[in-house]
Amino acid sequence: MAVMIIMVACMRFHVTLAGEVITVGGPLGWNVPKNPKDYTLWSGKQKFLTTDVLWFTGKDSVAEVKEKAYYSCDIKNPVRLITSGPDRITLLTPGSHFFICTKLDHCNLGQKFVANVSPS
Repeated sequence: MAVMIIMVACMRFHVTLAGEVITVGGPLGWNVPKNPKDYTLWSGKQKFLTTDVLWFTGKDSVAEVKEKAYYSCDIKNPVRLITSGPDRITLLTPGSHFFICTKLDHCNLGQKFVANVSPS
């Protein structure tokens, strides 16, 4: 019985470490938006927590960049670059995380967003 209680406690602990899987863009997915503000509006409605997992569903690449690079759509020195899409990124630290598409001119067309992450 004690072993069973320990196993259940470990399972519950493991579940609390895993965050929610959030599909980036909701139904839009990770694609060029029709409206350049779609991702900004979407991310503003989200509550991002550390350990949440961002799921980029499209084939487009994604870069996490610094704030200045986000506004200029500069991919020269990304914090993190993923070119394999679709892919997942786990949010590990609180604060603002800036994500842009690196494909052609997609970032300038609005395929970018900020995840304001709170501690879980």
